[in-house]
Amino acid sequence: MMVVRERILETALKMFRTYGVKGVTMFDIARDCGISKKTVYEHFEDKQALIDEGMQQLLNNHINYFTQCLQTTDNAIEEMVRNMKYVTNMAKTLNPVMLHEIQKYHPDTWRSIESFKSDGMLGNIKENLKRGMAEGLYRQNLHIDIVARMRQLQLEAAFDPIQYPADQFEMHEVMEQVTAHFVLGIATIRGHKLVNQYLQIKEEE
Repeated sequence: MMVVRERILETALKMFRTYGVKGVTMFDIARDCGISKKTVYEHFEDKQALIDEGMQQLLNNHINYFTQCLQTTDNAIEEMVRNMKYVTNMAKTLNPVMLHEIQKYHPDTWRSIESFKSDGMLGNIKENLKRGMAEGLYRQNLHIDIVARMRQLQLEAAFDPIQYPADQFEMHEVMEQVTAHFVLGIATIRGHKLVNQYLQIKEEE
């Protein structure tokens, strides 16, 4: 029974990410799953329930990845670069229309995304800063609350089509540039060597 439910959720999430939430109907999801619309309604009360659960799953995947990344990386700089690559890859498969429509038509779901950004994302950045300072890779005199918010604003700007229109900028290039700029600004001399290594920046002669 659970398998069908998971398949519906997975299909819905894939369609939302591709087409946005407004244009996708319960019938579309049922057809894509190869089941009846009645079966979809047996598992999910309405489209709102699917949107809520789908977004929650997306956010949980993020948190799980960040946690795993913290545990499996050698240092704070590797962790930051790996997180950046994860977020960039995720963005490639996400139609920005989806987030725009959720913000406009599904304010409750949007609130959970906002709280993820303020708690999950910001918390993750702060932990990374503390880790880098403890490892001697980031400067000791960083004001964590200020610097973490600056990083969060950079990430949000990279996703903003007004700041970086998709027809002019490649998301992964924007992310690599702003990340290099940010991390070189907070790194110690020892940290700089690692940044150049992880981001494959050629050292100037």
